Amino acid sequence: MKRRLRSSSKADEGLVACLSATFCGENFKRRKLEHPNHIEQPFLDDDDVVDEVALLRDWKTNDLLRKKKLILVLDLDQTLLEARAIKKLTSEENYLLGQDCTSRSGGKGSLFKFEVEPLLLVKLRPFVKEFLKAANDMFEMYIYTRACRVYALKVAHLLDPDGDYFLSRIITRDERPGCDKKCLDEVLGHENVVLIVDDNRNMWPKHQANLINIQKYEYFASSYWRARDDRYKSLAEKKIDESETNGPLARILDVLRRIHELFFHPKLEVDLAHRDARLALKLIRLKVLGGCVLFFSELISGPPEESHIWGMAEELGAMCTVELGPAVTHVVTADIETEEAQWAEQKKKFSVHPTWIQAAYHSFQREPEGNFPVDTF
Repeated sequence: MKRRLRSSSKADEGLVACLSATFCGENFKRRKLEHPNHIEQPFLDDDDVVDEVALLRDWKTNDLLRKKKLILVLDLDQTLLEARAIKKLTSEENYLLGQDCTSRSGGKGSLFKFEVEPLLLVKLRPFVKEFLKAANDMFEMYIYTRACRVYALKVAHLLDPDGDYFLSRIITRDERPGCDKKCLDEVLGHENVVLIVDDNRNMWPKHQANLINIQKYEYFASSYWRARDDRYKSLAEKKIDESETNGPLARILDVLRRIHELFFHPKLEVDLAHRDARLALKLIRLKVLGGCVLFFSELISGPPEESHIWGMAEELGAMCTVELGPAVTHVVTADIETEEAQWAEQKKKFSVHPTWIQAAYHSFQREPEGNFPVDTF
């Protein structure tokens, strides 16, 4: 089923007005193209070379903006695909080995064997090929993975057999030995034009504002979930997969389109160099749970307002509180037996599990509360 390009909605016109007001503030009027992090040692230790890289960043950013393109940095594993050592497949997943797998990148399927050690089975995420093709019209794309370069190159050839998307823009752990986090030092472009799609937000401590945290793609069995639920079965074991038309990649593509449209909107009364994709992302995210007032029951040891899930809810535009009152629309709790959960039932308020907030954060939409009842978790 072919997806239509999403056009700007009337709701986004309000975002355009908000962006214009922000960009035209005094700080933005005076701001020139920013120089993000200097290249860290030991990669470059000569000031002249650093200046040359900064100039190259300036030129590259301006060149992309003239082409109406931004930069998109993509993780690989559990973002665009999942790989599993064949010897680690469960007994209920071994049927995959009898399917039409190929070791050639030109194959039309989504399941591939990698003749490496150990032997790997690679499953492409549904909609990944359509995602890359559409994103290529709006972004210059990078691969950034903590895997080794040999593996990354094989996967890149799988995703991009004709070399249309990534070229040499592939960053791996081999280029950053000893670094256990990711940063944008090797990306040739200013941070205000860069977006990141990664399933692991902890990998980007310096660049949370650029990050779109996509739901993990877990096609093969997870020991983490199996240890917590003896009824758990992987997608492969259940012989199902994510939706092509309404799955995580399709939803993220819609968000990327909205950000691109907002960034290059003709009604924004500010130079392209002074616009910021991070602010467009922030404003889109703030609309997801706008109007919701969330009461947090005790979820973990320590104050709820210090929890990760509280921060997520605020990023989505919700008001969060630890005081019950008539303005509260949702009680967030992991225990249906709490007094607060009983209060929600009596007052006909929503009572939801914390995973409701996580789902909204990944999907950029308010998920049906009925899909996240407390008593089923």
